[in-house]
Amino acid sequence: MVSGHPLPIIKKSSLLVELSATQRGIQELRDTCRIDGIPLQEESVTGRILEALTKAVETTKRILLRLEEGHAPPLPSTTAAVDEAALNLFQINAALKEYETAITTAAEGRAIIPSLLRKLVKKCKQYPHLKQTLRSWWESAQDLLPEETDEA
Repeated sequence: MVSGHPLPIIKKSSLLVELSATQRGIQELRDTCRIDGIPLQEESVTGRILEALTKAVETTKRILLRLEEGHAPPLPSTTAAVDEAALNLFQINAALKEYETAITTAAEGRAIIPSLLRKLVKKCKQYPHLKQTLRSWWESAQDLLPEETDEA
């Protein structure tokens, strides 16, 4: 009896969109840490990723168990429960993005030629097919360097 099952509601909801966003957010955070971060941040980032995954799994598991208990719950309560789970995942995704931004901001704060060159090399290795994008990044990254003062 598939017609009474809440699975079609989940498939058409923002829950799947948020689960995909969580997956992308985790990948982006990992990539950002690898390029912009420092080695000491890797453990912290791994902890944040595990925390986000745990919360995402708990949220998804909770909604699936709630839907399974009712077998064929009324449509409004099912939709509300799925929307609540999607909102929880949205908050997890926002926290991941915030942490990723913090890593990038810290990296930009310590911008010197050697660190920018290391970052460029890492980006080129990771994204060899994005040469024009990397060229644009390099040109904008040079603006982050402190101005040289002439003391002659």
